[in-house]
Amino acid sequence: MIQDDRSLARLISRLERQTAIGLDTEANPLFAYQERLCLIQISAGKRDYLLDPLSGIDLTLLAPVLADPALLKVMHGAEYDILLLKRTHPFEISGLFDTMVAATSLGIPSPGLAAMLKQVLGVQIDKKYQRSDWGKRPLSEGQLEYARGDTRYLLELAQELRSQLYAAGSPHMEEVAAECRRVESLNPDQRSFDPEEFAKIKGVQRLNGKACRALRELNIMRHKFARERDRPLFKILGSEMLLGLAKQRPTSMAELKKSRILSTKLIERYGDEIVATIREAAELPAIDREFTPDRRPEDLLTEDQRLLYDAIRRWRKDAATRRKTDASLVLNKSVMFKLSKLRSRPRTLEQLGDSGLFEPWRITAYGEELLQVLEAWRESRRDRPKGS
Repeated sequence: MIQDDRSLARLISRLERQTAIGLDTEANPLFAYQERLCLIQISAGKRDYLLDPLSGIDLTLLAPVLADPALLKVMHGAEYDILLLKRTHPFEISGLFDTMVAATSLGIPSPGLAAMLKQVLGVQIDKKYQRSDWGKRPLSEGQLEYARGDTRYLLELAQELRSQLYAAGSPHMEEVAAECRRVESLNPDQRSFDPEEFAKIKGVQRLNGKACRALRELNIMRHKFARERDRPLFKILGSEMLLGLAKQRPTSMAELKKSRILSTKLIERYGDEIVATIREAAELPAIDREFTPDRRPEDLLTEDQRLLYDAIRRWRKDAATRRKTDASLVLNKSVMFKLSKLRSRPRTLEQLGDSGLFEPWRITAYGEELLQVLEAWRESRRDRPKGS
């Protein structure tokens, strides 16, 4: 257990002599308004280390180790962990090998860590503590053992999966490397509260303008309580509750109790503020019902571009099905979007390469098929009536 800078410095000197480490993190999103990095697990050689960020250790000392491309970092489902690490400290990550990505590329049907360890190594780990409160101290013996298990077998698992990737050949090896580089480069969004986030709540499209206004103000109120209590939003008021309140808009405690949307306990805790918020919302302008709740990149395409995007997406799904892999490994959405937006769309493999959107291996694996998709789209354009 690493809880002081001297122990961390000794650990770093050991890690600098390694060629590979297992790496994982634990956070507390189910127990706090803003999740915190609560634990970093590292396995190296035959030892497991648990770094406690809540003890006040200087985690920036880890930065050179994490940024060293010569030191392989084996992680499983690394995207969340890398964003968490970068959100907490100005880390750069290099040398990632993601065992979940490798398993997905190989078409392994259950790529979760517990299933992978059982299937590939014959090791059984208990996921009982996965959703426990990692921000609480002291950690229990069960939590400590669980945390060790998340990295203890990663190096052995990676060795086996890399052997399978080499045996499988192209494009498995290349697509895993490309996806790992993409995940390394991810940067977290700035987590400032957006009062318009109410528009992402499922079911908002069914509300009228006055109900949308009430939902917006109620969601702002929910964030205020969550921040004050340091609790996740759903432990204050669930989104379904907010929707129910926005639809009925009770303006008195009697109406709130009669609505049966909230339990007696929640009414006692938040009822006065809810009623006041709904009354205030009624005095504000209704929100235009035509607003777009959460625009996706593809929603910004023209009709013509969208038809091409949909054609590429159908091809990607078919290609992934043939290879028994995930569609995102065949082609990610960002590339699909950019290809659909190109003014001059490629007609040859050379032009595909010149577009700057595709690595050479991806052109070798999928280039001819993509050109066929583009040509079929051109043919459909010629067949469509003008103005359609």
